[in-house]
Amino acid sequence: MSAGLFTASLVYGLFDIDFSNTEAITKLVLKSFVTATVTGLILGIMNMFLKIGNFQK
Repeated sequence: MSAGLFTASLVYGLFDIDFSNTEAITKLVLKSFVTATVTGLILGIMNMFLKIGNFQK
């Protein structure tokens, strides 16, 4: 999930930036990485606490 979110936000952001500006590219990569990491952590924590009981086989 996080890898897909990182890639999607990176590709989406590439349509809006100027490729000659290295600061904008660096900022876009860091922003995508932080967004994906935070979202992954939140979903992982929710998964730990909101699991629905153990299913019997």
